[in-house]
Amino acid sequence: MRTRTTVRTFRSAAVGLTLGLALALTGCGSEETDSDADAAVEVESSAPASESASAAPAGEEKEVTIGKTIKDPDMGDTIEVVSAVRDFPSTEEADLIAEGGEVVLLQVKIKPGTEYGGRISEGNFEISWDQGADFEGPDTRLMTEELTAAKRTPLEDVQRRDGGEHTGWIAFQVEVKADTYLVEYERDGAKVIGSDKTIAEFTEQVEIPAS
Repeated sequence: MRTRTTVRTFRSAAVGLTLGLALALTGCGSEETDSDADAAVEVESSAPASESASAAPAGEEKEVTIGKTIKDPDMGDTIEVVSAVRDFPSTEEADLIAEGGEVVLLQVKIKPGTEYGGRISEGNFEISWDQGADFEGPDTRLMTEELTAAKRTPLEDVQRRDGGEHTGWIAFQVEVKADTYLVEYERDGAKVIGSDKTIAEFTEQVEIPAS
């Protein structure tokens, strides 16, 4: 069975704090008897049935509207979570899906603030299928070809200095399919260069509804 490690990503305020302009983000023998052989056959034949019974059936792809806007008051960023795609039929993640997982896509629209530098990327987003007890990051880069073929442009890193408005898709490989999910947006803490001013870490959560 495919195994995935699920841990919540803790971002240190001392890592990746490079905001440009006036800011730096501090963010396995014995002889076998007939009865032994019979027992072995019974175990081998029952295990697949158990796994099959525990795996949730793959559903049909469906896009659900979210329309939730996240505003970072310190950085001036606006992130709109536009919609999500449930049960994306990924060939790359076919094993995950067969074992009861799900590929979830998230469409976001980002308008960065103009006062500071730094970037906003898929790494700022994490997903939870257990009501926030654990979160896992996305793997959009592993599914770039599939997203492009499905006419869903993968989200590229957004540099604040570039301004503008940027729309793209983020892909999450969920190990345990759930009715709803939580997506958390998190931005590292920051320290202003040349002063004692610091900017606190910012987080906000959005629910992905059932399909």
